[in-house]
Amino acid sequence: MRMTRRELVTLGGALAAAEIGPEGFARADGGAPSPAVNPVFLTGRKTDWPLRELAAAGFRGLELTPDCLEEGGRAAAAAGLQVVAVDALPELRPYLTGSLSDAVAWRRRSTLDRLRKAMEWMGAHGASYLIVAPSRQAENYQSAQDARALLVESLRDLAGAGPSAVLLEAAPFRLFDRASEIASIVDEVAKPNVAAALDLGHTLLAGESPEAAARTLGARLRFVHLHDADVRKGFPRLDRHGVPGTGSLDRGEARAAIGGLPFAVSVASPDDPVGAAARTLKWLAQG
Repeated sequence: MRMTRRELVTLGGALAAAEIGPEGFARADGGAPSPAVNPVFLTGRKTDWPLRELAAAGFRGLELTPDCLEEGGRAAAAAGLQVVAVDALPELRPYLTGSLSDAVAWRRRSTLDRLRKAMEWMGAHGASYLIVAPSRQAENYQSAQDARALLVESLRDLAGAGPSAVLLEAAPFRLFDRASEIASIVDEVAKPNVAAALDLGHTLLAGESPEAAARTLGARLRFVHLHDADVRKGFPRLDRHGVPGTGSLDRGEARAAIGGLPFAVSVASPDDPVGAAARTLKWLAQG
């Protein structure tokens, strides 16, 4: 069901006036504007996003991908939105775009070079978080221990590339897909600007409770991705980035996992992007 512009404005005004929902809707500590939205995932496009409509629906920040920073940054400024985060997971597909634990040195260096350039842009534009993920073991032809060692080395390298935080997020069908493993890697890196992000859909696909995963990450957790996944028995386990309420995500668990942290809506809905994003905020705000 599509929402009219009047309904979007009404919803956005109500959220802003009442600060409905988790504290992440309006961070009291002066941190990154929240909620944010990833328009690339939402629309399936690299440009031409309905940013003014998203702002009217209550969004205050954007999450971009590394390949659309310049144009996306200009579009965000024109709509009165701040780029909060850069999701680098599209840059981290082994043999296709890159990997932080690639056993082939020149390929890993190429990936790090692209992410360093993204962090330079982020530093110049006040974007707080670079989100990265581990790789797939089978495509690296290496042991999990070797992959972890290279991942730790890469994270330490990125930590020195700028003031933005580098957040490691578990991704489905990859190595280290549980919160305890992400926490252990962050602790091993031992850099003040390397921490964790939590993707609620990915957490479900890994068989974990979002609330429990957030507790495991503890103070390491800095940012949350909000979307749904269907993990009912007999259904294919797909990372479909669904609108919350259409899959297995529990509202209470989502709210507990987000708490007072900044978060980004990362649903995929090219046919009705603004309506889907607005319905996500409405779902989260409901009692």
